[in-house]
Amino acid sequence: MIAVNLGPLALPVPPLLLLFSVVVGLIVAALVAKKQHSPVTDQLLSVLLVSLVFGRIVFVLRFSQSYDSLWQMLDFRDRGFDLPATLLAAIVMLMLQLKRYPQQRKALLSGALTTVLLSAVLMTVVSHGRQQAQLPDLTLARLDGGQVNLQQNKGQLTVVNLWASWCPPCRREMPVLARAGQNNPDIQFVLVNQQESADTVKQYLTTLSLPLSQVLLDNRGQLPQHFGAYGLPVTLYFDQRGQLVSSHMGELSDATLAAALAKLRNSQAAN
Repeated sequence: MIAVNLGPLALPVPPLLLLFSVVVGLIVAALVAKKQHSPVTDQLLSVLLVSLVFGRIVFVLRFSQSYDSLWQMLDFRDRGFDLPATLLAAIVMLMLQLKRYPQQRKALLSGALTTVLLSAVLMTVVSHGRQQAQLPDLTLARLDGGQVNLQQNKGQLTVVNLWASWCPPCRREMPVLARAGQNNPDIQFVLVNQQESADTVKQYLTTLSLPLSQVLLDNRGQLPQHFGAYGLPVTLYFDQRGQLVSSHMGELSDATLAAALAKLRNSQAAN
């Protein structure tokens, strides 16, 4: 499952799991601190905030060539964070807090360890489920005529993007995908429109004049059902074996797409 439906909202699973882990960690820390009459919520939140900011800064520096403006760098909605840098900053900040507030050591460690261990367990479960996901045996219509089975893309790195012309984030990220397709000829980019007519899709793409290699029509919305991908846009990354390596729900930036493609290539090297 890639997303969870909360009423009309579709929210990506990984950030929700992290948020859940943080909340549980804060509760555990508060319970331990209550016995010591020494609240630690502010200290733990400062650890979280500083580590996320540092992780974002490192990510932006790594992919600085992918940003066109300061606003794009500050816009963290693309969820571009450097994980090792974030964890390193969290460890350093926690050590500083432990040194500054030795009387709160037990509560701080309890909250931090609970957050880390719980998030690690939950992410491992999600990762295990992802390892079972493959390019489905689905035959979809090509926009230019004929049909194609998605499993025909096995043997090459493949990016599958689920989109619709009525979806503003989908429209904004379309040039990002087109540029990536041109700059990464070793990766197959497949754009799968969701439940719109061929005429509607053709009319929309004509206004863009973008070099899009493969556009397919999922008239019955089979792919979102298969992967539990509720909401648009959704981008899926498959290795040469057709195994799902990672996914991203929401709008892509040039930087987050570049990071995902680097991870996809690393998975190929590991195999």
